[in-house]
Amino acid sequence: MSDTNPQIEEQLDKLASVCCEQLESDSPTSLTEDSSVDDLLKALLMSGFARREGRTLQVEIEHRVKDLCREPAMHRGGALSSITEQLQSKFDELKNWESRQPGDKTPPKAANISSASDA
Repeated sequence: MSDTNPQIEEQLDKLASVCCEQLESDSPTSLTEDSSVDDLLKALLMSGFARREGRTLQVEIEHRVKDLCREPAMHRGGALSSITEQLQSKFDELKNWESRQPGDKTPPKAANISSASDA
């Protein structure tokens, strides 16, 4: 791939490893509440993954997981799709948050009626 760098490759590999752990686990946890996953997704965003052309994060991770842990990925395809969908959703949320401009915020509103009027 010509549109990637070693940092992106490393972060994608780590996310694929996390997915494999989830697939192999008897009691998977929610990835959206895992701070290490958040850190990886933020690092991926800062490394420029969002500007890449081609496959989405979800598709990229699914391919890596299928290479990394073929057996669980083959037998638990629905679970894999669910996990990678969570990652894609979280990544999109971070991307939207990071791309907001200071002017995008709504203006502050008065806390109560007396501060909104001369009363």
